[in-house]
Amino acid sequence: MEVALLDSAGYIIAVNDPWLEFCVANDGDPDRTGVGASYLAVCEAADDPESARVAAAIRSAIAGDLPAPTTVRIPCDATGMARRFDVLISSRSEDGRCVGATVTLSPSTEPDPSAPPAPFDRQNLARHGGWNPSATALNEPGLDFPDIAQMELEQLIGQLTARAQGVLAVQGRLRGLLRANATVVGDLSLPVVLRHIVTAARELVQAGYGALGVIGRDGGLEQFVHVGMDPGVVDEIGGLPEGRGILGLLINFPDPVRLADLGAHPAAVGFPAHHPPMGSFLGVPIRVRGQIFGNLYLTDSANGEFSAEDEQLATALAATAGVAIANARLFHETEQQRLWLTASTELTQTLFAGATEPPLDLVLRYAMRGTDADMATLAMPVDDHRATVQAAAGALSGMVGQSVDLGHTLVGRVIHSGKAVLLDDYTAEFDRTDEPEFAGSIGAVIGVPLLAADSRVLAALTVARVTGRAAFDESDRDQLAGFASHAGLALELDRARAEHESLRRMEDHERIAADLHDHVIQELFATGMGLQAMLGTLPRPEQRARVGGYVDALDGTIRRIRTTIFQLQSDRKSTTGLKTRLLSVLEGETPALGFHAGIEFEGQLDLLVPPAMADDMVAVVREALSNVARHARASSVHVRVSLVGALVSIEVTDNGRGIGSPTRISGLSNLRHRAETHGGTLEITDPPTGTRLRWTALLD
Repeated sequence: MEVALLDSAGYIIAVNDPWLEFCVANDGDPDRTGVGASYLAVCEAADDPESARVAAAIRSAIAGDLPAPTTVRIPCDATGMARRFDVLISSRSEDGRCVGATVTLSPSTEPDPSAPPAPFDRQNLARHGGWNPSATALNEPGLDFPDIAQMELEQLIGQLTARAQGVLAVQGRLRGLLRANATVVGDLSLPVVLRHIVTAARELVQAGYGALGVIGRDGGLEQFVHVGMDPGVVDEIGGLPEGRGILGLLINFPDPVRLADLGAHPAAVGFPAHHPPMGSFLGVPIRVRGQIFGNLYLTDSANGEFSAEDEQLATALAATAGVAIANARLFHETEQQRLWLTASTELTQTLFAGATEPPLDLVLRYAMRGTDADMATLAMPVDDHRATVQAAAGALSGMVGQSVDLGHTLVGRVIHSGKAVLLDDYTAEFDRTDEPEFAGSIGAVIGVPLLAADSRVLAALTVARVTGRAAFDESDRDQLAGFASHAGLALELDRARAEHESLRRMEDHERIAADLHDHVIQELFATGMGLQAMLGTLPRPEQRARVGGYVDALDGTIRRIRTTIFQLQSDRKSTTGLKTRLLSVLEGETPALGFHAGIEFEGQLDLLVPPAMADDMVAVVREALSNVARHARASSVHVRVSLVGALVSIEVTDNGRGIGSPTRISGLSNLRHRAETHGGTLEITDPPTGTRLRWTALLD
């Protein structure tokens, strides 16, 4: 049987071997009846009615308007005899749509009554490619066979044609599967791959809706990627499925499920409000390296219900999806390893380069970036029962300085065990309202130890995501633990380097202080003594006054040098005396002032000033410098703190614009109250430039 396939324009796109043999054996023209030729054009060019009927049938077939296969009997001339053959035309469909026509040639069962009976001779059927469209129809009498035989033959041919169309349809669906596979494996980003899987599966089996549920460690749905539903409807429905009902059936029993009516199954739990109705259902599991990763859900088949063929195609696509997901995961892990290695390298380089950012804040910043976390803390143990938050970032940035109980806390578990901890839901295990470790809505958490070279736990590093975000996985935990180990060693090395530099700086300070004390002060003191001895030899009063001024200036210089010596030595002495506290106040107010304020000490302040008065003196200096920074617009400030006899005095002098008429005097009132508490006074004067504040108090 000779068969040719035509496309939607009537061109021949494929023929079988009998068609070609028929053409060659009868001296046919391949340009007219071979692949690439327009069979429709050949029929339309002929002037006989039979060819016109064939052309009309072909047009109806390729348009999808031919309800059933049509047979047209074509006469042909052969040497010494006349024969007819039948041309069967039918539509050709693929994926449910018409894509062309099928033409089948077969010998007619009606012989020529004027010719003697003879066996069918294929070579004498036609000329010019198998049949002659321009041949004249013969006026032959009726058929020799009954109509029933002809009908059975036509039915048989129709069945064969339908079977061929079915094969072509299967081939079309296989090509669709290949296209879907190519789409699924064409990307390495896991979220994109999951979206491609759902979209390709929905198109492959002609489903109205498609979804892919990723199973979490707790057995529920961790992610739910869906296509086909209007975003407005999704917003009205609200939360995504949790894995109950039919969805839970596939989670508990990971085998393909095909249902004609989703709601009729005993495991169905119904739909939430605003959810569109769904009928037919097809679900298949997705396995990654032998482990269940999730399930592919498809509903509302365009054909009423899903077929066994749909199930096979979806299962085949799920197998490809498992490979694509494994590749995407491997690529993600490789990228994460590269990012963590880069973070560890940058952290070490930044620490050793002497960055201005605190080292612990650096560790938190890189940890949050590597894990894509929303918040983080770093707590160091104080003893076996308590720890202190030394650094915090994100929503927990206000936790710095707070104390953490190492009893029933994540920090305590990490510090006591020295091992990393991974939790999908922090509040489910540490649901304590008085817990200072975390605040706000906390979801997934990782806690890892920072270890020293001797495996001693230096601190506990915790990172967290807000509730509703995806949980961390084991890869995140392992990568963060490796980074924390590296960070612990880097911090130890940085601390050792800082201590070495501090020791070297202290040695320099000690040497400079010794030189100032042993040489400079002694020489200045000797010079002052010499000048003072000269006072009695000067005859004129103005000369004595000038030399006396020089002596006072030398005394002031000696006091300032002694203050400098104390500052150089204060770093080495672990003291919290009054002088050290006042120096810390000056250092703390330097950013607000924009310059370093000078300070001068006189008398045994650390030994004789009681603690309560010392606290007030620190507050007075801080308030005075704060006022200068806010109002004075000064470029220099000098502080003088002295103890002469029982009188303690503080003088703060600046070169600013003066105190003027302040609208708020609460700060000055506090200073006056502190002075009066100790039997002293507060005076504010305006020298030629700037302001001088003098605060006094009396020792008991």
